[in-house]
Amino acid sequence: MIINDLTAGYGKISIVKDLTLTINKGEIVSLIGPNGGGKSTLLKTMTGRIKPINGTVSIGNRDLFTIPLSERSRMLSIVTTDRVKPEHMTGLDVVMAGRLPYTNGFGSFTDKDHEAVDKAISLMKVEELADKDFNSLSDGQKQRILIARAICQEPEYLIMDEPTSYLDIRYRMELMDVIRELSDQGTTVIMSLHEPELALRVSDRIVTVWEGGRADTMTPEEVIANSVVKDLYGMTDIMYEDLKAFSLWEKVPRRGG
Repeated sequence: MIINDLTAGYGKISIVKDLTLTINKGEIVSLIGPNGGGKSTLLKTMTGRIKPINGTVSIGNRDLFTIPLSERSRMLSIVTTDRVKPEHMTGLDVVMAGRLPYTNGFGSFTDKDHEAVDKAISLMKVEELADKDFNSLSDGQKQRILIARAICQEPEYLIMDEPTSYLDIRYRMELMDVIRELSDQGTTVIMSLHEPELALRVSDRIVTVWEGGRADTMTPEEVIANSVVKDLYGMTDIMYEDLKAFSLWEKVPRRGG
């Protein structure tokens, strides 16, 4: 994915400005920054949900917005912060919906579709939720099902906005393991995270999205070495030292380490 001189926003109102970034196959890129800084807006633009104010988003040598929606839905899989409320669907039904871009006009599923669903359910460890009514599940259980739905789509790009929402610490850490595994298999993962310590552990690169529209790209090591998190979130020295001590991010092996 090639992002060139991208300004994202709504109408004529710019939220994130002048981002240029090339994301390689299998790379994990995390967006971090304060609430309201523009992480979700940037992700929506990168997935084609809203058009750029300026600049381009390309996959290979093709502008994202020239790619037909049917083809785009097989290339990009998206987990949003929107809460879905499907009627009379089990957890399995919701996960199976991730295979709809591959079905024929009658919505028939093949053995390959069922294999992809079984793999995603196993990766997210939601077997016990498959036969339960989706709307009866807790928010955390729903989130794991929705991530499984996105995974079973077998996309080139898995794009997730706050995927750790509603997940307790165990499932957050397990999700990071799943993300690493998918990346190792060639899936490119782009996500926003509220937990900088998770982003620093799992990511190849970090995009810091600042209030006022600035966006910078750097490695996790550069973020740590330059105390970027402290300035990004407007933390005091004491708050920042407490965060480092609590997360132990400087002592935990990171991706590639």
